[in-house]
Amino acid sequence: MTSSPSRSPFARRTAGSAARVAAQPDDSARRRTLLLRLAAATLAATALLVALASPARAQDSRSELLVEPSWLMENVDRDDVVVVHVARNADAMDGLETVPGASAMHLNQIAFSSMEEDETHAMLDLPEDLSSVAAVFEDAGVSDDSRVVLVYGEGRFPNASRAAWTLQMLGRSEGVSILNGGVNAWVAAGGSLAAPSTVEAGSMGSSWTLDRRVDGEWVLAHGEDDGVALIDARRTVSYDGTRPELPGRVGHIPGAGSLPQTELYDEEGRLKPAEELRSLFEAAGFEDGDEVVAYCHIGYWASAVVFAARTLGLDARLYDGSMTEWAADEDLPLVVPR
Repeated sequence: MTSSPSRSPFARRTAGSAARVAAQPDDSARRRTLLLRLAAATLAATALLVALASPARAQDSRSELLVEPSWLMENVDRDDVVVVHVARNADAMDGLETVPGASAMHLNQIAFSSMEEDETHAMLDLPEDLSSVAAVFEDAGVSDDSRVVLVYGEGRFPNASRAAWTLQMLGRSEGVSILNGGVNAWVAAGGSLAAPSTVEAGSMGSSWTLDRRVDGEWVLAHGEDDGVALIDARRTVSYDGTRPELPGRVGHIPGAGSLPQTELYDEEGRLKPAEELRSLFEAAGFEDGDEVVAYCHIGYWASAVVFAARTLGLDARLYDGSMTEWAADEDLPLVVPR
């Protein structure tokens, strides 16, 4: 009888390996499955970290940008603290009383303006020569290393927020805060008032940046883009065009949501808590990751929306020309809700 030839040990090992490979899933498929699971876990962990970090980032931003009267009372005598009262115009400087030791300035000193009491044909815009604007802040005692606290009178938060935005344009995104509640909160906390002080002039460099504002061309091109939350800071009657507050065309810029700046404050004129502010922004169309771009009539009220967004840790810019510029161009579209 003829016997079958025996296989070599190598042949047996090869056959065994082939059998095991045939019986088990493909290693590459298994690796792909593991990689997909790892990627999913990484995404979930990243989302969790972002969710946990966002409130902390917002809290840090708020504490840097807003100071309470108690903080100012404890720190007002520090050499680096410079308190500046920002009035609306030259007339508002007459008889002004503010935080003792504070200097004073008004908006017409840091922007081209035709702001009248009725805001008819109003305009508020940065001059081309920012050195003249820097000089106003220097006269108020501001230097590059100053811890600046901006103060405002009753109902005039945008005075301070417009000044804060202007300082951003001058390269001062850090070390600039607003006294939450302004002069009224200071008095309510037991603070006394005095006439503005004449202070030693400060010194600011020329590291200016214009990236905190946009123009009409940018809004036309990007106002409806994903990732942009365009926000109208005017009253609702202006947004929907039912009662124009300035002469000219009515309605709002396409893609804009409505967040009247008056909604930002509580009954005492203080900026609302972070969670309430965030709800207001979300109601106006903001989504996580969006850049906020705000406008109003003249870049005044909108500066308050920009500042409020910054206290939430959001990226925010101002359309400085706002509706005064936009509505004057008949070729630019407007939405009038029906």
